[in-house]
Order: sequence, then C-alpha cells, then structure tokens
Amino acid sequence: MLTLSLVTVSAHAEIVVGILAGRGTEEAQADWQPIVDDLAKATGQSARLVAVKTEQELLSEFAQNHIQIARLGTQAALSTVEQNQGEIFARLALTGGVSEFRSVLLTRKDGPASLDEVLRSPKRWRYATGTRDSTAGYLIPQYYAFAKNNVLIEPFFKDVTYGASEDNFRALVDKRTDVAATNSDDLEKLHDKYPRDYQNLRVIWKSPPFSYDPLIMRKDLSAGLKQKISNFFLNYGRTGANAMHEKEKLYYADELSGFLPSSNRQLREVTDLQLFYDLFRLTLDKQSSPDASAGKEKALYKRYNQLVGVLGGAR
Repeated sequence: MLTLSLVTVSAHAEIVVGILAGRGTEEAQADWQPIVDDLAKATGQSARLVAVKTEQELLSEFAQNHIQIARLGTQAALSTVEQNQGEIFARLALTGGVSEFRSVLLTRKDGPASLDEVLRSPKRWRYATGTRDSTAGYLIPQYYAFAKNNVLIEPFFKDVTYGASEDNFRALVDKRTDVAATNSDDLEKLHDKYPRDYQNLRVIWKSPPFSYDPLIMRKDLSAGLKQKISNFFLNYGRTGANAMHEKEKLYYADELSGFLPSSNRQLREVTDLQLFYDLFRLTLDKQSSPDASAGKEKALYKRYNQLVGVLGGAR
C-alpha cells in the first residue's frame, strides 16, 4: 500500500509516477526507473515509480493522490479528467516517431483464419480480451470488431476472460483461449520476448489508428511543479548534453522515442466511441422497459455533451 501523498508541494515532497505494466511489473519497473531518476534530478525532488497490472489500480492510486503522474489509456484518462482530478500534458511517441497504435486480434494458426470465421460461429470460440477499463484491449475491439457486426461478446463467445496483453497472449499460446486482444505496440514487444511462440500465431484483425497513451498529472499540483514536470518530459531525449543517453533510456522503456505535447482534447477520439458502444449495448438490453431505456439514453447523451464541453468542443 502506498502511503505518501502530495497534498502540498514542499522541497522534500515525493513525486510518484504510475504506469501500467503490459508485461511483468518487475520488468516495467526496471525499464522506467532510470527516467524517473532523471525526473527527480530535474525537479529537485525525490521521485519513484509504481508499476501495476490494471488501470483500475492506477485510477484508484491517482484518485487517492498516492500517484501524481500516470501513464494511462485514454478511457482511464477520461475518467480522471471527468472527475476533475487530472489533466493531460503529453503523449507517448515510439521509436521512429510513431505516435499511433492499433488494437489487434490474434489467433493460433490452427484456429480461426479470419474475423469473419469467428463471427460465423457463435458459442464455438473462447475470447481473451482486455480489462473493461482498457481502451486498446477492450473498448476499441468491442466496438470496431464486434458491435459494428451486431455482436456482444459475453453472450456470443463460449467463454470470455479479461486480462493484460501478455496474459491474453499466453492464454492463446497455451490453448486456454482461441482469440486474444492486444495492441500493435504490445504485440511487437511480445514478438521480441516470445519469438518462437509468436510463429504459431496470426493477426486476423486490426483497428483504425489511435493516439498513443497520454501522460496525465494531478490538477492540484503547484503551477511551478507542473511546469517542471512538463518541461522534463517534453524535452527528454531531445535537448541538452545528455540527450543521446536519454534516448537509450527511452528505448528500453517501451521502445519510446520521446513525448509529444498533448492536452485533454486528445480524449475526444474516444468519447464518440464510448457513446456509440454504450448506445449499442442499450439497444440490445431486453431487461429494461422502454421508459427505462429512454432514460438511460438521455443520460448517455447528457454525459457525452458534458464531456465534449470539458474537452474543448466538437472535433
């Protein structure tokens, strides 16, 4: 349990950075710690890293002010912005300047050869998807691969499990599932980590491109500390005498090339997606009365319009 918080910023306050470990937590800790050490030097305050397995853990620690900076998926980041707890200041860019990802569905080579084949066979296949708060692992494939084909995964598949990218990958390799959700970034890393296992798998579907994960900081940090944090990440690996060495650290931390400026407006690409998916689920809800369904639909649109206003208006 984390016990330190940053209610007021002092010279001895600790900055805690939280990240989601798509692979192992110890591996993520080792990869990111050198960057967090440099953050401490740049801000003149102690800093440490926390790596967790689910975004729900990150959201909980962020809400309790146990974490001040977090790398979150867009759906989780939207939650912190909506609750007026955090604000986006940067987003990740990978080696080569790649700043977008795609959600991906995998099968074994002895499994279904295409998404169409999966969709033709209700109750035949098992599916390993991301946790419900994951944008890349859950929301994007839910909408683009399944909802747009009039499929809700829970009643459609023989079995549905929820986990991180590596968990889903291993479930597929070990024949505990037949279709697994991941994303193009994690898939490349899993290919490097498990090259032999990867040879037995194939990609059967890719989503449209989406912006990489945002970095978000707590809104109640002092203006001075916010500026130091923003300057550190946006300049890291780009300027200064240590830029080349910082580039190496970025590469080992998820093969990054650096961080790009961003804002809460980045989340607009997921607000529409969330609304459309929620409306689709509502149309298939046979348990609610017409009046109850109408009330739920009104509430969905009310929330959507509020979010659009918070995030800077229509795209």
